[in-house]
Amino acid sequence: MSKHKHEQGASSEAMNQAQEQTQDQTQNQASQSLVPEVEAQPGAEGAQENQAGAVATPEALLAAARAEIEILKAQVSELNDKYLRTLAEQVNFRKRVVKEKEEFQQYAISTLLTDLIPVLDDFDRSLESVVQHKTDTEKVAEGIQLIQKRLYDTLSNKYGLTKYDSKNSVFDPHMHEAMFSDQGDVAEPTVTQEFMPGYKLHERIIRTAKVKVTMPAPESAPADSAQDAPVSEPTNGESPRQG
Repeated sequence: MSKHKHEQGASSEAMNQAQEQTQDQTQNQASQSLVPEVEAQPGAEGAQENQAGAVATPEALLAAARAEIEILKAQVSELNDKYLRTLAEQVNFRKRVVKEKEEFQQYAISTLLTDLIPVLDDFDRSLESVVQHKTDTEKVAEGIQLIQKRLYDTLSNKYGLTKYDSKNSVFDPHMHEAMFSDQGDVAEPTVTQEFMPGYKLHERIIRTAKVKVTMPAPESAPADSAQDAPVSEPTNGESPRQG
């Protein structure tokens, strides 16, 4: 009877161990099903190990730094060349502007001089006429008037030069230069005589007129004002004086 009990106890322990193993296998399978499978790429681990080894190696770091230095040197050289070219272009441009300005100043009046040369020819002919007609002053005066008219017409019609009259106009310091002045019966300063005319270039005055200006005469003081003036008291032996 004891032998039978011993066999039953052994069989029950074996069944319990089998159940525990079955439960462990079921749990392991469930946990494995939850973890995603990752396909291992051939050679990936070796590449990562090689890359890590290359970055960590001092020789690789030095080679990368030298390569970067060469790239920066090339960039600096390129920028320096661009700067030098730009600087040279600016210098040449300034020289060209200065040269053009000098040439313009030298030859700006060439058109005017070309128009004035015929007037010089008229003066030459007029002088020859004076030699031939020394006693005929009317012809000499007529020739001078024609030359003056031709010169003024050239300057006025082609270059915008105009002469303005000043006599009997109100004195304007921007248009007139007073050479003499006197007092007269005028309400305000007035130009009463013109010695040299003034000229404008378009709307700008290039020479003021030389004139004589008449100023308003001061008003005479009333006679009663001298009698009504107060007399100050003498002080320190001084004679009385009018205020």
